[in-house]
Amino acid sequence: MFSTVQRVALVSFFGQLYFFVPVMTPYLQREGLSLAEIASLQTILLWAQLVMEIPTGVLADRLGHRRSYQLALAMAVGAELWFVFAHSYPMFVISQVIAGTGFAFASGSVDAYVYDSLPEDRRPQRMQRARGVIGAATHVASVVAYGTTALVAANLTHDRMVLTLWMGVAGLSIALGLGLTLRDVADREIPGERASSGMLLAEGWRTLRTNRALQRVVLFALVTNTFGAHLLVFYQAYFLDTGVRGEWLGIGLSLGSLAAVLTQLHAWRLPARLGTHRGMLVAAVIPGVLYLAMAVNGNPVLAVVLFVVQWGATQLIAPLLSGLYNAEVPDRARATALSLISGIVTIYVGAMGVLLGWLAERSLGLMFGLVGVMILIGTFLVRIDDRAEV
Repeated sequence: MFSTVQRVALVSFFGQLYFFVPVMTPYLQREGLSLAEIASLQTILLWAQLVMEIPTGVLADRLGHRRSYQLALAMAVGAELWFVFAHSYPMFVISQVIAGTGFAFASGSVDAYVYDSLPEDRRPQRMQRARGVIGAATHVASVVAYGTTALVAANLTHDRMVLTLWMGVAGLSIALGLGLTLRDVADREIPGERASSGMLLAEGWRTLRTNRALQRVVLFALVTNTFGAHLLVFYQAYFLDTGVRGEWLGIGLSLGSLAAVLTQLHAWRLPARLGTHRGMLVAAVIPGVLYLAMAVNGNPVLAVVLFVVQWGATQLIAPLLSGLYNAEVPDRARATALSLISGIVTIYVGAMGVLLGWLAERSLGLMFGLVGVMILIGTFLVRIDDRAEV
């Protein structure tokens, strides 16, 4: 029998098979979209998720975390299908709104569902390890998807790019099918026992306002944020600026994803061996130092090495934060509180992303250096005490 963590990891693997990503830009350009419109689709996705974070978190606590997760998977399939048949900018926008809403449903419900399934003893530590396994599964899927697309759609013909979309639909459909086999993990998954939406939202917000330990963890997450989503965009310009050959754009990302598999699987060992304070310190300092190295580097070989290591290092802290978040939020409003936290982080990342984009146009080195300095200063200003361990 598979454990709940293994089942969710398997669902996450198939749910991350977005074969289309490496050929998204040329496909959309052939559909008549400009680069500005293509970039705006990602912004719309982010804002759709942000707007729906709190409503979907409350619904997850009312409907049940399992049911909310299943709904997220269904919306992912729907968004990908809509994208296949979209042929105009407004139609692509609708697909992004559906996808963003699905991501919002998943953001609080997945962690809440997994946390509820874990034994009572040492739950935060178990959650860190579980989140690492699930995160590793998603990165393995990225390696498989990007590598397959490099073979299937290397010639960038329209038919082959559409094929990658249908392959994504198939992967997401398998994820949905597996997701529908998930079972309730606790009595609190019974919808009839849930409080009203207003009570859940009030409880989640009260937790954020009054729990000093949780506030410190959220603040640490903000000041040490590695802006991984933006690095996924900026690394391509970084490679080209340092003279890296074009084929290494895909190879580098695949190698980085392999590095991320290792860091996600073993991130839990940092606090287990060093304690919460030192473990979080190491997980945050490494990306900060690597950003500073990227800021001053001009060698193409070293650029690839630094990015591969950095892409793995940026994934270290997510499982650790997940364990600490879940240790501090109430069971009844768990998904609501996690969605509130996700919303706060999303607002910060979105706002800072505008500044980083502006800086990157002028100097990638300056942008990387700023992020590195911010992370290192934040790491030493905000302390996560060992008392956070349970």
